[in-house]
Amino acid sequence: AGETKSALQMLRSIFPSDKFQAGFPAIAMRHQLYAMVPNRTEVDKALTEMTERGEVRVFQLGPHETDAAVLFTEDYSIYVHQRSGHSSAVEKLLERVVMRCWNASYSHSSLAIEHGLSDSDISELEHLGLLVPQGMYGDGRHWWLGVPGALCFLRTLVRGRVALLQVLRRSKHQELSRAELESLRLPRGTKLGIGYFVYDAVGANLVACVKTTAGDVLRLRE
Repeated sequence: AGETKSALQMLRSIFPSDKFQAGFPAIAMRHQLYAMVPNRTEVDKALTEMTERGEVRVFQLGPHETDAAVLFTEDYSIYVHQRSGHSSAVEKLLERVVMRCWNASYSHSSLAIEHGLSDSDISELEHLGLLVPQGMYGDGRHWWLGVPGALCFLRTLVRGRVALLQVLRRSKHQELSRAELESLRLPRGTKLGIGYFVYDAVGANLVACVKTTAGDVLRLRE
């Protein structure tokens, strides 16, 4: 898990939390880790181990594979308390779900029967953005575990991803060295920083990272 944890800590260190609402936690996307650690299976295994130790949580911020986010559990708990307080419903979610169960999504029966949340608890947590409606399935309603304010983050991520791809599309041979890319300024509103977007685009298989003697070259994939 060492390499994956180091990659997570690096992404946490470059995450500009101050550019989001107060206390917003550093978010790493799972596919960014695939760009930083050579073996995807090792990343998945390390994330499972770190989740079971209570160090991190994986959140599904949207329906796509590239919407899987990783947060340090401590960062998430601090943010939840700061933003949503210490109500009984919030404490139940943190103690019974976040710290004890590793699913990204939960059915009504699992929340009610396995974790002891009442309908009013679920309603309150949904209102706070800590449970996000996922849809109706055979066994009833399902929710994703939520990160309040994540929608703003996702919009910023997509905006920066598009801007980075446009820069490469306009460049000669649709490629640039990492150094050249990192010296560029992306449009306003893409506040995550070019380094963050590079790992995002490579991990999402939108850009290839080619190793050369002069350093990494980032090339738009066909």
